[in-house]
Amino acid sequence: MEKALSLAYRYLSFRPRTIKEMELHLQKKSQKYGFTLAEIEATIELLKNQGFLNDEEFIKSFIASRNSLKPKGRKVLEIELRRLGVSQIDYTNYFSENTEDEEGLAKKALQKKIKSLSAIMDEKKRYEKAISFLLRRGFSYDIARQTYLQLTQK
Repeated sequence: MEKALSLAYRYLSFRPRTIKEMELHLQKKSQKYGFTLAEIEATIELLKNQGFLNDEEFIKSFIASRNSLKPKGRKVLEIELRRLGVSQIDYTNYFSENTEDEEGLAKKALQKKIKSLSAIMDEKKRYEKAISFLLRRGFSYDIARQTYLQLTQK
């Protein structure tokens, strides 16, 4: 179990992880180092008790970092969290308790992009590119349209 724990600490040293990510990592490493499923489960339980693995805290930090670096809409955040192994119940609970200011996030995302879009002379083309940019980031069409209109009318 010492080897599994040491590998787990090393894996956690880069960034916080979900329980599922840690489980998959240790299963992969068990092929090389030969520890059992029981050792993996014991290691994960120990990490939970020590506070290193907590999916609720992971969701909070993940969304906070996403919103500060690359603002994205709720739909895309849910997909990314699901891909990282967070259960649907956990992220649904988070979003029901914490309402994100999607309009503010869309505005923040588009403000960075609007500079490069200003080189496009055709207004219709600029509008289409801005809207599709925000849609790819997971914002609804209504929020994307409203944000674009707000930023271009100033």
